[in-house]
Amino acid sequence: MAKLYKAGIYSRLSVDDTNNSQKKNCIPTDESTSIENQRMLLSKFCMLNGWIETKTYADDGYSGGNFNRPGFKQMIEDAKAGIINLILVKDLSRLGRDYIEVGRYTDILFPSWGCRFVSLLDEIDTNKDDNDMMHFRSLMNDYHLKDLSDKIKAVFYTKAKNGRFMTGRPPYGYIRCDTDKHQLIIEEYAASVIQQIFDMRTEGAGYVKIAGALNAQGILSPSNYWKDRQGKHIEKSTLWMSASIRDILRCEAYIGHMVIRTEGTLSYKNKTQIKRPKSEWIRHENVHEPIIDLYTWNKVREIDIAASEKAKDRRKPQPSLFVKKLICMDCGSSMTSHSLSRKNKEGVRVRTGTQYFCYRHSMTGQAVCSWHHISETVLKTVIIGELQSHVQAITLEEVALLEKLKKQMNLDDSEQQNLLRQEAKKLTHRLSELTQITADLYEDKVTGKISEVTFTALMNKNEKERQTRQAQHDEAQNHLSETQAKVLSMTKWAEVIKRHIHLTDLCRADVEELIDHIEIGESDYSSGARQQEIKIYWRFIGCLNT
Repeated sequence: MAKLYKAGIYSRLSVDDTNNSQKKNCIPTDESTSIENQRMLLSKFCMLNGWIETKTYADDGYSGGNFNRPGFKQMIEDAKAGIINLILVKDLSRLGRDYIEVGRYTDILFPSWGCRFVSLLDEIDTNKDDNDMMHFRSLMNDYHLKDLSDKIKAVFYTKAKNGRFMTGRPPYGYIRCDTDKHQLIIEEYAASVIQQIFDMRTEGAGYVKIAGALNAQGILSPSNYWKDRQGKHIEKSTLWMSASIRDILRCEAYIGHMVIRTEGTLSYKNKTQIKRPKSEWIRHENVHEPIIDLYTWNKVREIDIAASEKAKDRRKPQPSLFVKKLICMDCGSSMTSHSLSRKNKEGVRVRTGTQYFCYRHSMTGQAVCSWHHISETVLKTVIIGELQSHVQAITLEEVALLEKLKKQMNLDDSEQQNLLRQEAKKLTHRLSELTQITADLYEDKVTGKISEVTFTALMNKNEKERQTRQAQHDEAQNHLSETQAKVLSMTKWAEVIKRHIHLTDLCRADVEELIDHIEIGESDYSSGARQQEIKIYWRFIGCLNT
């Protein structure tokens, strides 16, 4: 019985393809360059072979080295799900130009999904054995990508060497000149903010204080400022951070200099940004109008050097006991630690403890979140106290405690679990029936009992029900699995707790074994005494009220 192929037609056009077709005296190598022409060509080929054209996918303006394309990703998801079982492209380069990634799909993933791959012009068909040229063609496509990357880099380097501004977005405070996009001019509003930042620093304000002041004034951060200028919707409020202030205060663009090529990428495939060695930097002085005068710039440098020297004098902080375990209850950011110390009679700085406070507050100031501080000593006392109460409860009556926790976590509804098991069993049976129906339909089509049109209609109806029933089955099974996992987690938690029956102090290993995370609320002094909400989320079991 001949296999029914549900074809997915994929077309791609890169910016490079478009540019080449528009170049003067440049004739495209074939007339199927455009997305539409690719689709028409492939659709005709699909019809001639008797394949069902199930879906079409297209990516316009995407490089072959980029596999994060919306059309491509959707096609891959459909191939995984079995919606299509054949992928058809004009040539191998349309699929991609990274020969390693292309090979991963054609040699490993597509076969594992039962998906056939056909490249029309290359005469590549994974159902055939004579595909020796496929990997060679893929390698040549990859070389084309590298060659193109090298040429673009060479153009950018030459222009940068000549003092031309080349990066995508100008430094905050500048815009591109209308008559020369490689020349920077001052943007008055943002420049006034830059002036404010430098003035506050010369007056002794730290990075956090400056960031907090800007946030309190409602001044848009650089990223949101550019979105606003371009008329783009600001979906998420990005605040001023201490790191942003630090980078601005160190940026030589504000005294009229241009320092470029400070960063690069790992390779033409891996776009991860890395710092270049200073020997590769390109530096030009006095290429545009400065926002900050040299006197202010040098004064800020002196303040930064003094602060750096002061930091060197401090003792290297020890790893904090609750690092990466504490979360601000109000804003959801992590809590950062600060070592408390004092000088003894000999003038040696001695550590006296550790305090934790909201990281977002430390970075953006009071405008966003409050301090939420708590000492390590207090936190240890609270944790050990709650731990001892759990140990005592488990020691006295473990079974009763676990049953109580089941009710607290809504895990005691055995009737609901039985209904889910019955439903999952019924759905399994129906899925088997649908599989048999599919086989029967193929047989009826081959023997001529039903027409092609009737076959396609019935198959589509059958497939639609199969997907619905499969989703229902998966949901029921997932719910049952989750419930079972939670019950096992409770048992595991009881075992862990019993191992710490004699615990009187905490070390980092204890924290890792016992605690998932802890939420810290703000201190409340309204009653005359300090009150603070603390929620401990234990590993395996979560937050308990026993």
